[in-house]
Amino acid sequence: MGKNFYMKLGAQNLRLNSKFYIPYLVASSFTAAMFYIMSFLANNRGVATIHSTCTMMLQFGTVIIGIFSVIILFYINSFLMKRRQKELGLYNVLGMEKRHIGRILVWETIYAYLITMGGGIGGGILLSKLFLLILCKVTSLSSSIEFYVDPNSMLLTALLFGAVFLVILIVNRLRIHILHPVELLRGGNVGEKEPKANWVLAIIGLVLTGIGYYIALTTESPIAAISLFFVAVVLVIIGTYFLFTSGIVALLKLLKKNKNFYYKPNHFVSVSGLIYRMKQNAAGLASICVLATMVMVMVSTTISLNIGADNCIATQCPQDFCLSISDANNTAADTLPAFVKKIATEKGLSVKNQSSGRSLNVMAKGTANGIFSFTRINDTNISSSTFFTFLTETDYDASSGKKLNLADDEVAVHTFYGNLPDTFQLNGKTYRVKTRLQTASLGQDMSAFIANSHTVIVKDEKVLNTIYQAYKAYIQKKPSGSPNAYEYQYLLNFDTGGTQAQQLALLHELTGSIPSNIRTSSNGSMRISVHSRADMTISYRDMCGGLLFLGIFLSVLFLMATVLIIYYKQISEGYDDVERFGIMRKVGMSTAEVKKAIHSQVLIVFFLPLLIACIHMAASFKYMTKLLACLQLQNVPLFATCTLCTIAVFAAVYVMVYAITTRTYYKIVSPRQK
Repeated sequence: MGKNFYMKLGAQNLRLNSKFYIPYLVASSFTAAMFYIMSFLANNRGVATIHSTCTMMLQFGTVIIGIFSVIILFYINSFLMKRRQKELGLYNVLGMEKRHIGRILVWETIYAYLITMGGGIGGGILLSKLFLLILCKVTSLSSSIEFYVDPNSMLLTALLFGAVFLVILIVNRLRIHILHPVELLRGGNVGEKEPKANWVLAIIGLVLTGIGYYIALTTESPIAAISLFFVAVVLVIIGTYFLFTSGIVALLKLLKKNKNFYYKPNHFVSVSGLIYRMKQNAAGLASICVLATMVMVMVSTTISLNIGADNCIATQCPQDFCLSISDANNTAADTLPAFVKKIATEKGLSVKNQSSGRSLNVMAKGTANGIFSFTRINDTNISSSTFFTFLTETDYDASSGKKLNLADDEVAVHTFYGNLPDTFQLNGKTYRVKTRLQTASLGQDMSAFIANSHTVIVKDEKVLNTIYQAYKAYIQKKPSGSPNAYEYQYLLNFDTGGTQAQQLALLHELTGSIPSNIRTSSNGSMRISVHSRADMTISYRDMCGGLLFLGIFLSVLFLMATVLIIYYKQISEGYDDVERFGIMRKVGMSTAEVKKAIHSQVLIVFFLPLLIACIHMAASFKYMTKLLACLQLQNVPLFATCTLCTIAVFAAVYVMVYAITTRTYYKIVSPRQK
């Protein structure tokens, strides 16, 4: 037999198995196109020059898509080979040697690869301009960034998918080589013995998922949420797979033991059928559940960040400009307002709503009953520490227009994170909370510390200086204490109005022209920071826009994978059920009863992953609010609304996919039910 024979037979096999291969080739081409687009954007010269942070996000997305492409193509290939085992076994029985079958697989793989590259790279090139414009729209990137066909991304795509298809070919040939002809002819029936209930794995899955939920529900500090994020995610993913592979079988076994429930026609067929095939369905169902959760989390969080961007920016920079000078001397405090007014006037802007004052930043560790002692960052865990910003009543009154009338031992408190008792002790001194404030108009935004943090208003400069001297003495006793470890700051906030371009120009001028007598502190190493709402708006919206772009991009990929897994699962179950439901009709079940049993079973299998995914979302909601707080989004009602809307939209898409794939399932099963 010549090479042309295997070439023709390989092409014919793809055509005759189009029901299986067309979705596979469309998915592989789509995945390759997305990989090329993401690689093109990550390597685009214009994007890298203007926005390095965006480039880092895109490079991360390229790696994720590359890894995911390998997983999903191998996963779908396992479905394909299972359905084709009888066909390949028949070739073997009719006289073909396994090396001949291997040659057919080689040509099938070559055709699949060429179609994938043609559709993937071609589609990627056609769509990359569109996605470049979308990226420019959601960030501050200029829409005039150069568009070009990237040969490096083309080569990377070809090499990655070439390696994947080569490994798939090797795995398929090994599978054919190992199996005997009889095993190939048995095809999908191999390994379909009723699985035993593995209670150990079921309990482990329940425990791992429970630990993940416990972390999500009990973590209070945003910085702790960051450090534990991947731990919680991995635990829940592993627990989900164990619950689907062993836990559901164990549950079905319990239902089977309930005679009042089990010995009814529809329950009998559904439960026994689910038990019989759960071994092969479990991994697919768990994958659907995990992917669905990922899609809903990414979409809800990125949309929330973009909608709530204005509030986040206002929290970080409450006025047009916020200046702070660490360990400021009196010269800086006396001359900075006049200098700022002079520079603003030169830029055609006027200083409005100016407020200024001194603040003191202190880090402490405390107990549950509110007894705090001084500490430093390198002496303790940040997530278990508390940050205090102290202001005087005079400065607060001047900036807010409110009178507090505090006594020496009284304070007013605005809490960003954590809890502060009505009476607390710091370094041996007791303070009573007279008033809880909704905002701290002058105090530094402690939310940037993403830990327990409070702005505390004290009576006067004398009380503030007492705390300062005590903290300074504590730091200086430490061998590694640095001059700036105690943060006594001068704060100046003001509005200017004007356009964004004017404010950015003023920011640039202020940053570069502040005199040395203001810039340099008494110890010679004063730190000054100048924040502009205009600049922060650009930076924050770029970050949120980049996350939204990446989140939607990956969500589309994950959603495609979910649909494919569902589609192949329905086809696989359909062919498995043809003979089974034929036998049910022969033993006396009516067509209506058979259809009812089918419908019941499909509903259970299909919607169980969605139900578990919604439970995962509910358990992770509080945890995600802590992670979003690290990005300055503290609007929990907004995130709740976005989450509910995302779940509703995803559920609608899921039901639509169910309706389409179930029709395919019934077409396979119905002809035998006449």
